[in-house]
Amino acid sequence: MKLPRPIIPIATKSPNRAARTPRILGNLGSKAEDGGESGRIKAGLRLLGDVLYGFANKAVVGLAQSLRTYWTDTPFRERLMTGVVLMFGTVLATGGFFLIQSYSQSLAQQEFRGPAKKFATTLSEAIDSYVELVEAAGGLFAGAAKVDRWAFFDFAEKALPNYPGVRALEWIPRVPSARRGAYERRATGDGIFDFRINEHDASGQHVHIKAKKRPEYYPIYYVEPFEGNEHSIGFDLAMDGAVWEAMVWARDTGEMVATRRDPADWKPDGQSEFAVLLPIYDAEIVPFTVEERREKLIGYVRAVYRLGDLIAAALPGLAVPPGLDVYIFDEIAGPKNSLLHYYPSPLRPGVSVPLVEEKAVAGLFNATLYDLAGWSWKIVLKPVPSHFTRNVESASWGFVAFVLLVTALLFQYLVWSQIRTREIERSVAERTVALQTEITERKRIETELRAAKDQAEVANRAKSEFLAMMSHELRTPLNAVIGFAEIMSGQFFGPLGSEQYRRYAEDIHMSGRHLLSLINDILDLSKIEANRFELHEEILSIARVWRSVHSILQESIASARLELEADMPQSLPGLRADQRAIRQILINLLSNAVKFTPEGGRITVRAEVDARGRFVLSIADTGIGISEQDMAEVILPFKQVDSSLARKYEGTGLGLPLTHRLIEMHEGQLEIQSALGTGTTVKAIFPAERVAAAGPQEVEVEPALEADPVPVLKQAVGR
Repeated sequence: MKLPRPIIPIATKSPNRAARTPRILGNLGSKAEDGGESGRIKAGLRLLGDVLYGFANKAVVGLAQSLRTYWTDTPFRERLMTGVVLMFGTVLATGGFFLIQSYSQSLAQQEFRGPAKKFATTLSEAIDSYVELVEAAGGLFAGAAKVDRWAFFDFAEKALPNYPGVRALEWIPRVPSARRGAYERRATGDGIFDFRINEHDASGQHVHIKAKKRPEYYPIYYVEPFEGNEHSIGFDLAMDGAVWEAMVWARDTGEMVATRRDPADWKPDGQSEFAVLLPIYDAEIVPFTVEERREKLIGYVRAVYRLGDLIAAALPGLAVPPGLDVYIFDEIAGPKNSLLHYYPSPLRPGVSVPLVEEKAVAGLFNATLYDLAGWSWKIVLKPVPSHFTRNVESASWGFVAFVLLVTALLFQYLVWSQIRTREIERSVAERTVALQTEITERKRIETELRAAKDQAEVANRAKSEFLAMMSHELRTPLNAVIGFAEIMSGQFFGPLGSEQYRRYAEDIHMSGRHLLSLINDILDLSKIEANRFELHEEILSIARVWRSVHSILQESIASARLELEADMPQSLPGLRADQRAIRQILINLLSNAVKFTPEGGRITVRAEVDARGRFVLSIADTGIGISEQDMAEVILPFKQVDSSLARKYEGTGLGLPLTHRLIEMHEGQLEIQSALGTGTTVKAIFPAERVAAAGPQEVEVEPALEADPVPVLKQAVGR
């Protein structure tokens, strides 16, 4: 985190120190001339010391003043927080100290592990090369019909000098009880006098006695080198429990097996021995089944190794990293018998006592598992103390110094910020008082606006109720005017005496009808706005409603010389809606199309169910169209499209607004697609929930409107 630079009060500047800087810079050149290179270095160091002293002095004085202000003005809880920061910095410095030491040890482990792994792998390969001696001897017996003692001697004489760690190379034949005598006589003939197959006595003190009679024997028949191993000639290995168990496993699996010769504890003056057994069969390849292996077994080749001699012979040819102790542990034996061999580093003075396995695999070490013919070893390489380690003291203490410095800077920043917070709090308190006054004034204005809005809504409702009431009051005398004008124009009670009177009566009748239609629209719109318009829903046949509307407007369409196309399939499902509202919607939309379509134009009326299951009534014309800026206004009450053709007809602009409200009362929507000069398409879309699942009921259209088409025909509906 990047901390802001602490603010140091101006009073802490040291004028004397600042005044000395030009003098120092001036003296720097003269001293450099006097003393040469060493003089320049000394002068530069003095200058650096002065600069550092100045910064330190400013920091200390500024910190002292800040602490005085902080202690007097800051509450205890905030002072406690800065104390926690100091404590956290101390803990972080301590933890980082040990963490860096641990990390450095990890780096040392990585530096040590590379050469240690390489050495362990090379040592494993060297041991593998010694095991190849057994395989070579096995090939001698498997490839020849008969191998006598002299052939075995020749092989060993050539091979053993290459394997200094081999204590004995042995041939152990399988001797049936019937051929025991022949084997003993043959050995005597080969120069081994008084040869007999023997075993340990009952005391188990390695005293050999003549073997008892058994079905078969596995004596050590050939052994090289003979000197030092002559005491083992003729010993029946089947009587050694651990060895016999390994022999049985090798016989049944056909694989080599390694065994430990002496399970005693490791001693500084001794070394472990191990043996590798290889079964030999009377066959070119190892038999496939256990029964065949047991039947065709002819004996074993065994090599006995002295582990210390083997490693001592292998190590001179290996690049042993300096300062490494080499341990080999037996993974199968118990903890007390696990150490097989210990090769101390040449850097260790005097006699070195090996560590137990638990301590050898602690701290810095490298362990490699090695499988020797089914016997698991652990090769552990461990550095001597102070080797493969790093000097981490400087890095650790450097980190501690850095953390403490950052903690001090953070502490100063917190002190400064808390002092600054006190100043901000005072400013905020003053501003809060001003804001409370402003908020009170805003709330007063908001209350007045809400009251004005409520009054406007009340006035709007009163207007709507007034219009509804006045419409009812106007219809009564208007009906009388229309009725009397109709009687006079029809001359029901005799001629009027002048044709001019009759034409005036017709004009009065037509104007009254027109005025009645406008009053009806105002009444319906007022009812809707006052939430007093009720829908009487039923399942309608749109085709029947359309026939009613068409009969009303067909004279108007014909007089306008317009072409009408209607697509009203009888297979359409019914629509759950108010019959009068749907008829009014169709009349208003079709009247608009007739009104705003020039002579010779085309009107298309279509009813369908779209892909979303909605019921769609659409009326498209080739009329004058609506501009984009007028699109939003045509559904507002008393708004009209301002064009020359629109002014040709009278209208109040209630047709589309009333249609829009009636569609919304049916949870539907009104869509208008238009452009100037291209015509208009208006769609009344009703939700799928209003589409009847069954066919529509045959609902008769109200006869009153069918018998009285004139008011609707002469109605002037505006967009």
